[in-house]
Amino acid sequence: MAGNAEWLEKVKEPALEPALPIIDPHHHLWDHPGSRYELDELMADAAQGHNIRATVFVECKSMYRAGGPDALKPVGETEYVNGIAAKSASGGFGETRVAAARR
Repeated sequence: MAGNAEWLEKVKEPALEPALPIIDPHHHLWDHPGSRYELDELMADAAQGHNIRATVFVECKSMYRAGGPDALKPVGETEYVNGIAAKSASGGFGETRVAAARR
């Protein structure tokens, strides 16, 4: 995504201790028309020199269920992220375990 690449160029930072294992304590995942940040984008960011071993997903009001009781609509976001976490846990997308925890 061009917008993400432009932003990443502005915030690039060298890994001061590339061997130090890191847990990224805060990230979001979403897929909206014209704006996407999912496993591929997160893994590209994680491959910038830091040793990110796992991440913690933080809700961002994405992928709510379209139907059902209002109180259960946010469950859709958990289902969505759980699917991405399962893909990450397969190991087929790298060693970083995405959404290993949720907040």
